[in-house]
Amino acid sequence: MIVQEKIHTDVVVDTTIPRTWDGRLAYVISQIASPPVLTIAAMALLASTLASPRAWTWAGVYVMLAIVTPILYLVWLVHQGRVTDLDVQLREQRTAPLVFAVACAGLAWLVLMLGGAPVRMVVVAGGLWLQMMIIFGVTLRWKISMHSTAAAGVATLAWSLVGTALPLVIGVPLIAWARVRLHRHTVAQTIAGAVLGLSIFLAALLMTC
Repeated sequence: MIVQEKIHTDVVVDTTIPRTWDGRLAYVISQIASPPVLTIAAMALLASTLASPRAWTWAGVYVMLAIVTPILYLVWLVHQGRVTDLDVQLREQRTAPLVFAVACAGLAWLVLMLGGAPVRMVVVAGGLWLQMMIIFGVTLRWKISMHSTAAAGVATLAWSLVGTALPLVIGVPLIAWARVRLHRHTVAQTIAGAVLGLSIFLAALLMTC
């Protein structure tokens, strides 16, 4: 039986796991490739490339401030009934969690910069903050795909650090397909997100060359 939630809105939000094989596959991909997971992976990859205990410490600080804290706030919003689900499917409900996430990302960037974190890590943190700012601005009018933005950004970072474009060529389109298949976004919204993530991270990486 399909279970649906309706919280402070006239729009019914479906929070169930799809029953078809492609729907389940899209659901799994979306969970594994969620923006928090991808951002943690990006910081871990960056820290491993820098290969120093100090880099891992700063990566942990960033994750706690910019990822864990906003997630805890989002869980609280869901518990309070102010947001329907952790995926925040309704654009109108994204303002509060995005404002909080932008503030946390900005704080994390400042902490890394003032604390003397590795330059490349500071630049990446700044790029992530700028990315969140742009996403917030766009979300006021349009539902851009944060999954695609994060995927393209992390794939670009991986390309520069590892030297393979496979995550960008294969991973990003796969994640975009998953979001469209789950009816979370349109094709245009996923393309816009991918372009944003690619652009921000290319600019950030060029600054460290």
